Amino acid sequence: MATTILTPAENRFLQLSQPALQLTELTRVMPLLCDHPTIKDSSDFLSRSTRQLLLDQRVNWLVQGSDVWKLLARLPYAINASDRRADWHHCALCHKPVRYEYHVVLRTDGHEILVGSECVKKFMSDEMQYLMTITTEDNFHAVAQYDDLTAQYPQVPEILWDQQALPHLPQQHRRRQHWVKNGTKTMVTGYLKHRQQTLPETQLSPYLAEYTQLQAVDRQMAERQQVQQQHAVQQQAQLAEKEAAAAWQAADQAQLTAEQQLRASTSYQTYLQAVAALMVQHLPLPQFKQRLRGITMPPALGQLVNSYQLGVMATEFARAGQITATRLQIVPRYLVADLNRFSRQLAAQRQRDWDDDVFNAALGFELTADQRRQRLTQLRDCWEGRQLSDACYATLLRLRESWQQSPVIPATWPEKLRQAFQVRLAEQPATGWVPAKKNHVTPSQLRQLITSQADFATVVAQYHRLYALPTATEAVTLSALHRYYLVKADQRAGRAKATAKLVTELLKETVDD
Repeated sequence: MATTILTPAENRFLQLSQPALQLTELTRVMPLLCDHPTIKDSSDFLSRSTRQLLLDQRVNWLVQGSDVWKLLARLPYAINASDRRADWHHCALCHKPVRYEYHVVLRTDGHEILVGSECVKKFMSDEMQYLMTITTEDNFHAVAQYDDLTAQYPQVPEILWDQQALPHLPQQHRRRQHWVKNGTKTMVTGYLKHRQQTLPETQLSPYLAEYTQLQAVDRQMAERQQVQQQHAVQQQAQLAEKEAAAAWQAADQAQLTAEQQLRASTSYQTYLQAVAALMVQHLPLPQFKQRLRGITMPPALGQLVNSYQLGVMATEFARAGQITATRLQIVPRYLVADLNRFSRQLAAQRQRDWDDDVFNAALGFELTADQRRQRLTQLRDCWEGRQLSDACYATLLRLRESWQQSPVIPATWPEKLRQAFQVRLAEQPATGWVPAKKNHVTPSQLRQLITSQADFATVVAQYHRLYALPTATEAVTLSALHRYYLVKADQRAGRAKATAKLVTELLKETVDD
């Protein structure tokens, strides 16, 4: 069975009260109320949101509407003189004929309506019903006297009818509040029941004075509660701030730990070195990306950088010789710094190797003309070599022969090449030529030294002629060469197992000692 949400009388009451209420949601549904006197929960013209709004706000709107009306002071009520119902006026709310007419007025604009006693009891405030009873039973002028009284003492309606008055008053003061309310109502009722011109100032004075004190207590408690609430809010804010700071610190620490673990991992170092090796070759971008796909990226690194971003960094390195990646804001700065460091170190090493090789091809090695041309052609094909002009290569081909007549570096060479030759010339002996020594050696280069089947002393001499490594690295390299020749000798003599066994025993004895 359909439930009525709003009866016609309630609907008309809200429509008449709306100018004084000015409630946004009520104003929004007012056209609907004007078109449909009765509204049920099954009405097909109701949207779901409007139905819920009426169900939620109906009682609240009716209660607020009851406070915007008051009895008309000059004519609070009248009794129709006719006994015929046909001569009676109709109630503005229920539309029923009423003999006892109560005239009520809207407080905001003075709009007057006629309401029957039942609708007064149903829709109007406790204050109006209180005055209606005194007016009809005792004193016709009670409303006018009440208006004079409340104009002089505006706190009286608050004392008598406001259920939310003094909301912060402590419980121990509630008896005083009841005493004020009961005493004030007794004095006001006695004053209204009889027509009189003088206000009951003396009778009301003790109650109003007490109420003033209660208001002061209420304000003090309100201020104290506000301070406590502000303090609580501040404490909560400080706690939330500390928790947020701790969370950020934990997140930062976790991120730092993950970053340190990633940067220390072999896969990360290997990958960046491989990418740097591609960058220093200055390949065209499509070729760079194609070669890049052949390098296995660590899973953790895949969340930080992609091929597009690496391509941007490769283009920047080819143009500027370094990587800043200012355009790539989302790439971690440590990753950019590491790749820049690897690339610059590798590029510097490649340039030094190239300078060594060019010097050795032009002056350091004893080569035939064809060998010199072949080596310089190979060096010219790499990126470092493509930076020199044809005229520069022509002078490099003839430099060894022309040095006897004019031992001077050509002034037409690029400054960097001139400086590279000057450094290497400064290390030459007084007579003869020696190759420029490289500062690192690879296993493949060492393998070239031993393929000639020369003895160990000859290989060591050749090594010292071509390489000058840091002391610790050189010790490891020479030790590896020596061990290689010993292993080979044992293999040729068929004593490899016996030698290995004896070495194991010797090492074991050393450990036991």
